[in-house]
This record gives sequence, C-alpha cells and structure tokens, in this order.
Amino acid sequence: MSRWGLATFTALSFIGASQITTAGPTVDQLSECLVKSTTATDKTAVLQWTFVALSTHPDLKTFSNVTAEQKTALDQKFAQVVQRILVEQCAEQAKAVIKTEGISAVGDSFQALGRNTGDEILKNQEVKAQLKGVLKYVDMGKLVSTFLTPDIFSKLGLAK
Repeated sequence: MSRWGLATFTALSFIGASQITTAGPTVDQLSECLVKSTTATDKTAVLQWTFVALSTHPDLKTFSNVTAEQKTALDQKFAQVVQRILVEQCAEQAKAVIKTEGISAVGDSFQALGRNTGDEILKNQEVKAQLKGVLKYVDMGKLVSTFLTPDIFSKLGLAK
C-alpha cells in the first residue's frame, strides 16, 4: 500500500470511528482481532501518535512542544503498526468488513481498540490523580442539589 493510500485508509478508518453505528459481526470480528493483535508497544505507539495528532489543534498547541522530527517518527511508527495489524494479522477480517459494510466500517473496529487502550491509560496512577484533581474545583453541593431531586430519590427507593 502506498504512503498516500495508507494515510487515506487510516484517515477514513478513524473518521468512521467517530461515528456511532451498530456493528455487524464482521466489525466485531475485526475488533477482536485488532485488540488481540496489538502489543503493549503498539498501544504505546497509538497513544503517542494520538496525543501528538490532537496536540496540533489550535486550542491545544500551547500544551505540547513536540518537534517536527518527533511527529515524523511517530507517523512512521504508527503507520507501521496499522499496516502490520491490518495487512498481516487481521487482513481476512478487514477484507470481510470492507466487503460487507464498507471501508468506513473499518474505523468502527478501531473503537474497541480505542476503548481497550483508553482503559489501560486510566489505570495509570498519574492519570488517575490528574482526573481526580478537578474534583477540588467542583461544587459538590450544587451537583447533589441539581441531580438528586425527590424524583431521583424515589426511583432509588430512598423517598420517605
């Protein structure tokens, strides 16, 4: 697959991943293959590439100082991961998805990999601490009074 073809395929796959659809059995099979075929090193490459890709957004640029050389290296590493997994390890499943549901459905299969990688990220203690840090600034009283209405108490079986 040419560099342009791989980039187009990857972009279409991830665009498809952003849409919520009902996955068919071929998508489920490709999802399972992607998760099983992705090593810890692969997941790191996907995570790093995703971070750098998102950091190019104008609202996020000031929070990242990734060099052009690092971006190129991550693009190459990520492309190798995607190509290896789709072409060598999950080719039959990917072909079945494209044949039965179209190329954008390949992106749907990446949702499972994204969830799996996301779950692993959230197990990291530093990430947990950062996510919990926001709670210092949330007015819990307002949350409770807004969401724990008498109707909710009743539904929870806590009404008097």
